[in-house]
Amino acid sequence: MINDLELDFLRRLRDSQPLASPDRKEDRARQRCRKMGLAEVVMNPPRWIITDRGRNVLEEHPQ
Repeated sequence: MINDLELDFLRRLRDSQPLASPDRKEDRARQRCRKMGLAEVVMNPPRWIITDRGRNVLEEHPQ
């Protein structure tokens, strides 16, 4: 099950919006999305990107 913080993170990635401040709670949501294969970090330049699987999850959870 995906929570609201994780959905917000994925929406921000999809919409190219600035990410929230990386406090402990936010980082936990980011890492959980990464482990589920919904988002990943690319290194050149370092940034988060949403995966196709993450886009599918957002389609299942409209705002």
